[in-house]
Amino acid sequence: MKNIFTRTVKLSNQKGFGLIEIIISAAIITISFVAILTLILFSRETTLKAQRNTEALSLAEEALEVVRKMRDDGWTANIANKTVGTTYYNNISGSSWVLQTTNPDTSSYFTTTIVFSNTSRDANDNIVTSGGTNDPDTKRVVSTVTWSDSGTKNVTLTSYITNFNND
Repeated sequence: MKNIFTRTVKLSNQKGFGLIEIIISAAIITISFVAILTLILFSRETTLKAQRNTEALSLAEEALEVVRKMRDDGWTANIANKTVGTTYYNNISGSSWVLQTTNPDTSSYFTTTIVFSNTSRDANDNIVTSGGTNDPDTKRVVSTVTWSDSGTKNVTLTSYITNFNND
């Protein structure tokens, strides 16, 4: 008899253990599902941030290209008359690029700005950040693209442009 009683006890213990296994399995599946969902959401957010950063970088490069195009179309008419330290916004007017002091597109997600500054050169004709002599045929151009994405983000590119034609 002792042997039959022991088997009965084991059977009733196994039934209870099966319920615990189901609960533990359901908890593991739920935790796994939540982890996978979190990974998917994080991946989507990271991809979106990278996409916005890439687009902002392209817009900043485009702004520098606009300035180069304007320089090629005429230094005196398009670049030399720009006020140093003033914020400009690039825009298309008719079939030409123009730089203006008011933002023409306030509905855009990105804001692109261009700021000119004078450039100084030393006795060896190297660009210097302080001292030196002002070079009226070279300007420093800073293109900045800002956007709002969990706080304000920006991309800034700096370049120098030179009046090759001396017009």
